[in-house]
Order: sequence, then structure tokens, then C-alpha cells
Amino acid sequence: MAFWELVWDVFYEDCLILFPILFLTFFFIEYLEHRAGERFLSRVERAEKTGPLWGALIGCVPQCGFSVSCAHLFNGGIVTAGTLIAVFLSTSDEALPVLLSHRSALPVIWKLLLVKVVLAVAAGYLVDYLWKREKQHQSFAKKNIEHACHIKESSTGELLWEAFKRTLEVWIALFIVSIVLTFVMENVPKESIQRFLLSGPAQPFLAALFGFIPNCAVSVVLVELYLSDLISFGAVVAGLSSAAGLGIIALLRGKRGIKTYAAILGACYIAASLAGLILQLFE
Repeated sequence: MAFWELVWDVFYEDCLILFPILFLTFFFIEYLEHRAGERFLSRVERAEKTGPLWGALIGCVPQCGFSVSCAHLFNGGIVTAGTLIAVFLSTSDEALPVLLSHRSALPVIWKLLLVKVVLAVAAGYLVDYLWKREKQHQSFAKKNIEHACHIKESSTGELLWEAFKRTLEVWIALFIVSIVLTFVMENVPKESIQRFLLSGPAQPFLAALFGFIPNCAVSVVLVELYLSDLISFGAVVAGLSSAAGLGIIALLRGKRGIKTYAAILGACYIAASLAGLILQLFE
């Protein structure tokens, strides 16, 4: 097949129908974030010992805004490291809208959400148990970060525009990734691709490392690789668990110290990798 024929087939047969589906999904997400986001964040702030549970639940919303806000809350000493890690691990960035746009992937969504929430809750409580709240050096006053965590009320027109921008960004990434994967699948033996992707026990560890890249294209690539049977379910769980999007950048802009941030990101990486490895062994 000629290259331009491949591009047209990917555009017309695979990606064109996805745009309205993605747009409706992102509009709902934007509406949920801007209409209920403040209540979600307030619940996390008041959660105390149940912080990791609430963090894992709100992290399920495919919107990196919550991970960014929770990173600011942690930097200001409002939530624990366990709550932050729970949000990071349960967040899937743009993976869920991409999965929702593929009808064949719908059965995977609930399994993915359940696994990530269980992982997030378990890791969050374990971190808070090992790293006591009073030892987390929570020295910032709440007033210092209220402006960073505020979610602005937006009109319907603004929500539509934000949803359109996110849809366009993800759709372009999806289109490019689909072209590359289709071209590779038609010209390279599947066994060679899997060897290149380090199939076996190493795959979840590689995917978890890949997930730290703060870009929505990472989630798109991981989902497309999984749907093409090129990586395991354990690997996609590992990659999406470490993919906290812009939350990582927001976290590193704080002043809690390199050791603190290394501990948090290290805990996320270990939890994501081990969970992916265990799931892969049972596949």
C-alpha cells in the first residue's frame, strides 16, 4: 500500500469518527472539573486519614488538572504524600477518552480503572504508614496556595472551547501514532516489534519509565500499543499509572526538596512497575 493511501485509510476509516466521540467525552470532563472540581479538592483537603482513598477516586477523572492541584496542595502542606501518590497513580491522563473512542476497548476500561484505584489506595496508605504525616515537613500555610488550587468557573462557551482544544490535541497525536503503528505493522514482523519493545518482565518497568514523560501523547501511544497487542495489559497499567501528566511538573516546581520529590516519584515508579509485573505474570 502506498504511503498516502495508508494515511487516507487511517484518517477516514480509523480516526475521523473518533473526533466527535472525543469531543463529547472531553466536554463532559471539562464540565465535571469546572462545576464540581472545587468540591472534589475540598473533600481531599478535609479527608485526613482517608486522603489516599479520595485521592484515588478523583484521580480516575481523565483530567491532569486534579493531579496539578493536588501537587500544589502537597507542596503547601495540605495533603500527605500518600494522598498525592494515590492521585498520581489513579490518573490516566488522556488514556480513558482514547479507550472510550474505541468500541472494542470498552470492556478494558472498567478493569483498568479498578486495578489503578486498588493500586493507588494500597500504595497511598502504605506510603502514609511508612512516612508519618508529622515527618513530611508540612510547613506551608494554606493561604500560600489557595490561588494555585482554585478552579475557575467557566461559561458553556469556554467549556466548549477548552474541550475542542483538548480534542484536537489528542486527535492529532492519535492520528500520527495510528499512521506510524499501521505502517510499522504492515512492514515489520510482529515478533520483531515485540522484541524491540522488550517483551517479558522488563516491559512494565520500561512502560512505567515512559509514563513519566509529561505529555498526553504518552498515554495515546501506550493505549494504541496495547490495542495492537504489542504490549501486555500489565505494561499498559504500569505506564498509565506513572503517567501523571502535568502534575509531575507542578510538583517539581515546589520547594519541598529534591529528596522528597525523589521519594515520591520513586514510590510511584516502584508501585506502577511491580503492579504491571504482577499483572503480566498472571496474564
